[in-house]
Amino acid sequence: MTEAQLFSGEDGGQVAEAQIVAAMAASDVVLIGEQHGHPLGLELAADLFEKLPATGAAAALALESVTREHQAELDAFLGAQLDEAAFRKAADLEGERKFPAGHRRMMLAAQAKGRPVIAANAARALVKRARLEGLEPLRALGPEEQALVEVPAELTEGTYREQFVALMGQHAGVDAATLEGFYRAQNVWDATMAGSIGRALAAGSRPVVQVVGGFHVDGAGGLYQRVRAANPSAKVWRLSVVAEVAAALRAEDRGRADVVAYVGPLPAS
Repeated sequence: MTEAQLFSGEDGGQVAEAQIVAAMAASDVVLIGEQHGHPLGLELAADLFEKLPATGAAAALALESVTREHQAELDAFLGAQLDEAAFRKAADLEGERKFPAGHRRMMLAAQAKGRPVIAANAARALVKRARLEGLEPLRALGPEEQALVEVPAELTEGTYREQFVALMGQHAGVDAATLEGFYRAQNVWDATMAGSIGRALAAGSRPVVQVVGGFHVDGAGGLYQRVRAANPSAKVWRLSVVAEVAAALRAEDRGRADVVAYVGPLPAS
């Protein structure tokens, strides 16, 4: 059992894990906005996902950390044709930072129930091309490479862009052109993960549980916007993991997600 403090992002009321699992099971898409590398936040996400099968939900797990070109290796691991060490090496997931214990628990929980695990993100080489060269070269790719990425028709504007620029602009030496490149890459991630979620919905999975960095989904994050736009009738539910200590919902977190989980500061590395 975790020690996270769980609050409704709407009214600030305390929420129990059982209520969260029920809400997840009643949704089409669940977006878990994590703090990468936070052990308690990852433990919470794994606890929740492990409880989903008891509800009868035909869930699928989608991971930001695994890219589409490694779906075959992922499937081989899930089908016991590839051992874990070989899978992690093939998918560039060696080390706790790239494949933390919480992700592993969720993957093994899906494997135990025969549920899909989706390599949801875009191929890294193609994201790099989007950052350095723009989106047009990606639109000219052949069919094999196009399957590894979704190219957004346009970039997400408004608050999401403003928050991204504010965050990235804190780094010294980042000029406007570099910022725009990184924002293109962010949008390619969002579009590809949204496309992966849409495919899983079309295949009959409910809910599709996407584990992703919190910035992509918090408030009106770009992934959240793209999932809603592409699946307007889908019920999309969000959990936001926040690396803070709080005994009640903070004013700045109201509306951040359906449930906000305070898990304390990130441990010192």
